[in-house]
Amino acid sequence: MATTFQKCKKDKDEPCTKARCGHAWTVRYREPGGRSGRQREKTFPTKKQAEAHGNQMEADKLSGTYVDPKRGAVPLKAYAQKWMERQHMAPNTEGTYDRAFRLHIYPALGDRLLSSLRPADIEKLGRDMTTAGLTANSVDAYMTPLRAVCKAAVTNGDIGRSPFLGAKLPKLPSKAVDETRLPSGQQVQDIADEFRRDWALSVWLMAGLGLRTGEMLGLRVGDFLDDRVRVRRQVTRGKKGQGLVIGPLKHRHEGDWRDIPLPTNLSQAVAAHVAVYGTGTDGALFQNAATGTLVSTTDYSAAFRKVIKTLGFEWSPHDLRHWFASTALSRGLPLLDVSRWLGHKSINETADTYGHLTPDSTGRAIKVMDVAISQHRAGLVLDEAA
Repeated sequence: MATTFQKCKKDKDEPCTKARCGHAWTVRYREPGGRSGRQREKTFPTKKQAEAHGNQMEADKLSGTYVDPKRGAVPLKAYAQKWMERQHMAPNTEGTYDRAFRLHIYPALGDRLLSSLRPADIEKLGRDMTTAGLTANSVDAYMTPLRAVCKAAVTNGDIGRSPFLGAKLPKLPSKAVDETRLPSGQQVQDIADEFRRDWALSVWLMAGLGLRTGEMLGLRVGDFLDDRVRVRRQVTRGKKGQGLVIGPLKHRHEGDWRDIPLPTNLSQAVAAHVAVYGTGTDGALFQNAATGTLVSTTDYSAAFRKVIKTLGFEWSPHDLRHWFASTALSRGLPLLDVSRWLGHKSINETADTYGHLTPDSTGRAIKVMDVAISQHRAGLVLDEAA
């Protein structure tokens, strides 16, 4: 058991004789392992604080959650940097994490000891981000790397509990897409008609295949097969001024791919596009006309916004991906297939975002159950009971 005492009272030469001398209190305890456990001690201003710490250490030993307090006594910034060095991330993810740490997390908490972080610190960071004008979704995104670092620290035995447990952050809005605020098919065509001609095909590739912007910009002629498109890569921006790079698909490893059904008219449009505009490096469908290099998502989004402003609309390129999903599901295509085509991490993400768009199955369910129950002559049960 932990013992609490004042060292001044044990001074062999001049022990303190005052009952209330005001000297510090020390708590001494052993790490797990009985007598073989390393002896630890820590000093506090008051006896109450020392006893509370000793009781907590003993409780942690009994519950199996004991962590050496010194293991987490490292600045968050130093711990997070070493954690980043061990990770295997896609370039886009690594760049996003780097910006989150550099712009938000390190300025607020970088010098704090990892073991000292509490839920209140996480809540304050979230509040400061919100006050600075960030949305709840942005706050959640910027918190993701810090959450991952804290989880790794718990797993590694460097802290006993993540400061995110019990922390209240801005409530995330519903993921469900409002299909009434998406462009119609005619409006998608209007956007394509207004776009610069060598990029016009991109609008229907995103709307007709449900691609993310970076995936669309990474397409090559060889990705188009007879009846499907094999999406293999995305254009993304590397970290720390690395420039544009070709990276693996979101939620996927290098070399992973997914197939998406290729509408006949899109196949014909791709052939016509290549005949007129040719291809870039390695058969890329889209390129920067001035340099012949890859198109960045930033440049593409700027061109898209210009078109949208001209037409008086308020959509983003991602709304074309929503159009694909909402059209496919509202016309009866299976949720599982659509989830796979979209490249979602799990079907739950698809269901949360688009599940409300699936056709109402009430009428079909009634017919199915009527047939099934009739086969067992359920009506006779009531006749006999009467």
